[in-house]
Amino acid sequence: MAFVPVKTFDELRSKEQRQIVAWLGEDTDQWIMERILDALTVVNHEAGDAMEQAAQSGNKKIDTWVVERVHAAAIWTHIFLYRVGMIGMWLVFALPCLLAAFIDGYYQREIAKASFTSQSPRLHKAGVDLAKLVAICLVVWLFAPIFVSTIVAPVAIAVLSFSWWVWMANLQKRI
Repeated sequence: MAFVPVKTFDELRSKEQRQIVAWLGEDTDQWIMERILDALTVVNHEAGDAMEQAAQSGNKKIDTWVVERVHAAAIWTHIFLYRVGMIGMWLVFALPCLLAAFIDGYYQREIAKASFTSQSPRLHKAGVDLAKLVAICLVVWLFAPIFVSTIVAPVAIAVLSFSWWVWMANLQKRI
């Protein structure tokens, strides 16, 4: 973060907003911005205070660098909050999918418990590992200062739903 140019963060923020507007419309962008407005206000206020203090140190080169870094950090925080808002938006669609996959996996397990079939510990572990991988990828996506298409969210929902289903369907008969 200390060496990433402000221009990179600016371009990243505008690309992500343009993609959301192009795919889901202006209303979606407004919805996300309304959800993160309070946090953005705090960030902008704190960044403004930090920039004022940096301009008072007396060393022109250091002051310029610090002001640039504060500006970059403020933009990066906007990007982070916007991505959190996008996850919140997709959560509305993800919860029914995840719940359905989890319940279906549970009933698959219950059916298997009553029949002469067995659950696979390998598939169970694969489901758990895949769920962990998706969670790690989402966290990395939140913090990565690179443009990643918004298609990540629905793909993550689908993969996470599948992994939860595999995990639950292959849970041991006796816990």
